[in-house]
Amino acid sequence: MIRRTASALALVALLLPAAAFACPVCSANANDRNEKAFRGTTALLSLLPLTMFAGGIWWLRKKGYGNGEFIDRDEPQDGEPGK
Repeated sequence: MIRRTASALALVALLLPAAAFACPVCSANANDRNEKAFRGTTALLSLLPLTMFAGGIWWLRKKGYGNGEFIDRDEPQDGEPGK
């Protein structure tokens, strides 16, 4: 019984979008303003994370974080005991 219910729900879920005809980015029935808005928003949301990561890396490098972070610690540095 549970298997039949799950199969029926899966079939309904697969066929429901076709019946609803709910495609928000289809430009077949959209006017030119809608198509430009969809493309602009897509570009913005695609490039925003990349720009944020690049800006964060640039800011960290500008602040000087990471300079000398991976200095070889086996040999004593100037001013350390053991030299």
